[in-house]
Amino acid sequence: MNEIELTQLFVDYANTKKRLEELSAQIASAVLEIGETRKVAGVSATYYKPSHETPDYEAAAKMGLYDGFDLAPFQTTTVSVSWKNVCVALGIEPPEGAEKPARVAVK
Repeated sequence: MNEIELTQLFVDYANTKKRLEELSAQIASAVLEIGETRKVAGVSATYYKPSHETPDYEAAAKMGLYDGFDLAPFQTTTVSVSWKNVCVALGIEPPEGAEKPARVAVK
């Protein structure tokens, strides 16, 4: 494949992507109007009913928090281990990870 052919592939890809974005917008508009999820030919358009985001509990609680309120019963502690640092401390050299082949990402 020469540079001109490769360039044409990029141009075709850009044009196709633009067309797909146009189709996606049309599908989204139609499914929004219908109000139901649709799946046709391996393409799905998932309809999500109107809803509310999760409330900002932290901000609301801080606004109502008074001096002396005990937060201890509501606190949690998470423990994690840095296995890399454990290996370093023990002088262990772990085996190499699995080899990853070369790849190309087309978006």
